[in-house]
Amino acid sequence: MRELLRRLKNHPVITIELILASFFINLLGLASSLYIIQLLNRYVSHGVDSTLLTLTIGVCIAILLEFGFRIARSSLATHIGFKRNNELMIAVFGILTRGKIRYLDSIPQRLRQEIIKGANTVEDAYKSTNITAIFDLPFALIFIAVLTWLSWILSIITLAFMAAIFIIGIVSREMVKNSLNKVTDISIKSNGLFSTANQALETTRLFDNRNFMVKEWSQTSSAFLEHKSKVSSQQDIIQTITRSAQALMSVAIYASGALLAVKGELAVGTLIGANILAMRALNPISRFAQLGDIFTMAAQSLERIEKFSSIELERKEGVALKSYNGSLQFKDISFSYPNMSQPLFESFSIDIAPKSILVVTGENGTGKTTLCRLISGLLEPDRGQILADGVDIRQLLPSWWRCQLTYLPQDIHFLTGSIRDNLDAATTQTVDAQTQDINLVIQNAGLTDFVDKSQHGLDTPIIHNGANLSSGHRKRVALARALRVGGKLVIFDEPTDSLDRQGCSTIYSLLFDLAKNGGHTVIVFTQDPNIIGMASRIVDLNSKPVPKIFVAKSKPASDRNGVKT
Repeated sequence: MRELLRRLKNHPVITIELILASFFINLLGLASSLYIIQLLNRYVSHGVDSTLLTLTIGVCIAILLEFGFRIARSSLATHIGFKRNNELMIAVFGILTRGKIRYLDSIPQRLRQEIIKGANTVEDAYKSTNITAIFDLPFALIFIAVLTWLSWILSIITLAFMAAIFIIGIVSREMVKNSLNKVTDISIKSNGLFSTANQALETTRLFDNRNFMVKEWSQTSSAFLEHKSKVSSQQDIIQTITRSAQALMSVAIYASGALLAVKGELAVGTLIGANILAMRALNPISRFAQLGDIFTMAAQSLERIEKFSSIELERKEGVALKSYNGSLQFKDISFSYPNMSQPLFESFSIDIAPKSILVVTGENGTGKTTLCRLISGLLEPDRGQILADGVDIRQLLPSWWRCQLTYLPQDIHFLTGSIRDNLDAATTQTVDAQTQDINLVIQNAGLTDFVDKSQHGLDTPIIHNGANLSSGHRKRVALARALRVGGKLVIFDEPTDSLDRQGCSTIYSLLFDLAKNGGHTVIVFTQDPNIIGMASRIVDLNSKPVPKIFVAKSKPASDRNGVKT
C-alpha cells in the first residue's frame, strides 16, 4: 500500500475528488436496498400506485447518478496512475541506458529484462479498477451504519464475515509470496532457454543440442507449473472462500432475520433489504482479498526496481573542450573486476601522440575490450588517470567525449531500424558536415556495392541485431556508423574479424588514411600482423599485471593499404 499512498500524495486534489466520488457512489448505492425495503413494506402492503411510481423514479435517478460518478471516478483513478506508471517506465529504461556499465554488467541480462517488465506488473496492479476497489473499502461502513440502524444483530453478523475475509486475504497474500518469487526466478531461466532455442535454430540442430535443451526445458517447465499451480490454487481458494462466505452470510442474515421477524422485531421487506446491504458491505472486502497476489507481485517488482534504481548513473554534466587534438595519456592505470585474483592492468602508463598508430595485442580475456571501455569512459580505472589533451576524461561531458571517438567495437549491436536509422543516430551530437556525409562513410566502409545492390538500399531493415546480414556486412555497417561520428580518436577493436580479403584491405587503407592524411589518432586492438606492422608502438596485454610496451624498430614501408612491402 506504500505505492498507492505515494501516488495519492502526488495528486492531493484528485485524491480528494476520488474520496468524494467514492462517498457519493456508496451513498447512492443505498438506494436499491432502500427501494426493496420500501417496495415490500409500503407498496405491497397498501397497494398505492403513486408510491410505486415515486419509488421507482427515485431509484432510477439514483442508479443513473451512481453510474455517472463511477465513470468520473474511473477517469480520475486512471489519471492518478498514468503519471506514476509513465515515470516508472521511463526511470527504469533511463537507468538501463545511463547506468554505469560496471554495475549493469553484474546483473544478468534476463534479470534486467524482468525488471523492465516489472514496471508493467506495477501498472497492472494499480490500474483504475483496483484503485477504486481500495477506495470502496472504508465506505463499506456506510452500509454497516444503515444495517445497524435496521438491526444491530444483523450488522454484527456482517462485520464478523467482513473481518474474517479481510484476515484471510492478508494471510493468503503472505503465503503466496514465496511461490511468486519462485515463479519469477524460473520465468527468467525459461525465457533464456526459449531465447536460445529461438535465435540459434541452426546451432541447436547442427550440434545436436535438442536433447539437452528439451531436458532443461522440461525441468524448468515442471518447476514453473508447480509453483504457478500453487499460486492459482491459492487464488481459487480465496475465490471459493469468498463465495462460500457470501452464501453463509446470507444464510446467517436470513436465519437471524427470520427469528426477529417471527418476534415482530423486523419486517420481511427490511430483512431482504438488509441482506442486500450486507452483500454491498462485503463486496469491497472480497475484491480486496482477491487482489492480494496482484499487489504482492507489484510489491516484489517495485523492490527489484528500487534496487535497480540504486545503480550509479553516468554523469550528465562535464567539460566540453573547444577542440580535441587527439592526444591521449595513461597515467598509472590500474583496473580489476570483482573476485579477480589479480588486476587486468597495473601501473600502466603511456603517452599517445596525435596522428600516431598504437596497436594493442593480447589473447582473449587479457583486457582488450575492457581497455576500450576505459578509453570511452564506459568504465573508470580503479587508480590512475586517462587524459585527453591533458584533461582527465572523468571531467569531460560524456556525450561530448564520445563524439570525439570513431569507435568500432568487436561485439557489434545495432538499433532496431534501418541502416540509415543507425547511421543517422550516430550523428545526433556531431556538427561537422563533412563527417555527416552519408555517401562518403558508405564508400569508406566498403559498403557501396551492398547498398547499391540491395532492394531497399540504406533503408534495408536491421532485424534481430543484424541477423539478416552476413557477418562481413554487419562489420561494414558498424564501420560506417563509426565513421559517421567522425571523432578525432579512432578506436578499432578486432576490425578485420569476419572480413574477407577485400574487407581487410579496406580496413588497412582506412587506418593508414585516417592517421596519415586525416590527422586522427588511431588505437587498434588486434592480432592482425598487417595492422601490427603499421604501428609506431605496440602494447602487449599478455604481460600481467603490467602491460609491456614495444617501440617499432623501424617504420615499415607501407603502401596506401597499409600492408608491408
